[in-house]
Amino acid sequence: MKKLTGCTVLLLFIMVLAIFLSQLDIIDLGGVLGFSRNATSILQVLRSESLMFLATDRITTFIYTDITENSFIMGNREGLLIMKVTYLFGMDLSVLTVDSIERSQGALIVHMPDVELLEMSPDLTTAEIYTKTSGLVWLYDRLSGYDMHKALLAQMDSVATEFVESEGLLPERAEILARLNGFAPVLSEYAGADVVFR
Repeated sequence: MKKLTGCTVLLLFIMVLAIFLSQLDIIDLGGVLGFSRNATSILQVLRSESLMFLATDRITTFIYTDITENSFIMGNREGLLIMKVTYLFGMDLSVLTVDSIERSQGALIVHMPDVELLEMSPDLTTAEIYTKTSGLVWLYDRLSGYDMHKALLAQMDSVATEFVESEGLLPERAEILARLNGFAPVLSEYAGADVVFR
């Protein structure tokens, strides 16, 4: 009877320990117990809109962002995120009005809007995250629910936007207008007059 009670207590202790370690992500309890997994995908269209963008340039780059925090008592917390980001630059044609087009000496002059960042798309499949923490900080993060991965991803948007300005990624307006004017003769045939982009 004592052996049965001892075995029961030991099994309960092992189960509680396994669940605790699973909560701390030290072991994968689902993998150990051989759980099967079903995945369901649902597509829901949240918004559909017509866009009037003239996309002229696409640039793909890697962005690096990091977090470093030091505590005299708790120790250090460090994280680094590396991710591929694609930028789409161009002009928003929806701001064009009747006043944006003028006729001068038999030619149609189109005053184009400024070049801007139309879209920024981070590629989450390329994300590489490296973290390093002291033992006390690791324990504190587990108990408080702080997630270094989420903090790095949340920081990525602002870093990627600042990167456009700091690295001068925005295309030159003169270069884009030169490309458009190189294509203008094709439009001139339909317009019945020379088309000039400015």
